Amino acid sequence: MNNHAIKSGVILGIIGIVITLLLYLIDPTLLASGWIGFGSLIIFVGIVAYFGIQHRNESGGFMTFGQGWVYSIQVFLIAGLVSTIFRILLFNVIDPELSEIVVDQMVENQASTLSGFGVPEDQIDEQLDKIRESGMEGNTPIGMLKGFLFLAIVYAVLSLITGAIIKKKEPELE
Repeated sequence: MNNHAIKSGVILGIIGIVITLLLYLIDPTLLASGWIGFGSLIIFVGIVAYFGIQHRNESGGFMTFGQGWVYSIQVFLIAGLVSTIFRILLFNVIDPELSEIVVDQMVENQASTLSGFGVPEDQIDEQLDKIRESGMEGNTPIGMLKGFLFLAIVYAVLSLITGAIIKKKEPELE
């Protein structure tokens, strides 16, 4: 890994921590919002692209798609690791009751969605039990590390996007 990717990953991880802390301080139930999670990913793609273009310009002004992809995946993985470590501390050391608050909100969100689609009550209850169980497991240290492994796949896909944004072909010599 190059130093620029490490530095950028740590910065992006700190940005993720700040966003998580702000949401936690404003209203912990916001941590259960799918829209906020999706919005954060979009913002992070833009930041990684920005850092990648910065790195490309500092490295001679040109970068292949492959180099852009590798740079991006490094930044995403480092940022994800920094954020995961913080979330483990937040949910298991700083505020152990936070997991229940977030899972309760996830259950409430899903209940309203399923009701809106006209799903029968017995099926809703079954789904909500599964969501509660997986949500509580997902907020344990092991669950968060497993989540990080899943996110590594998401990061690889997002890195395809940022790699395409970052790349700049060197002009052909005649």
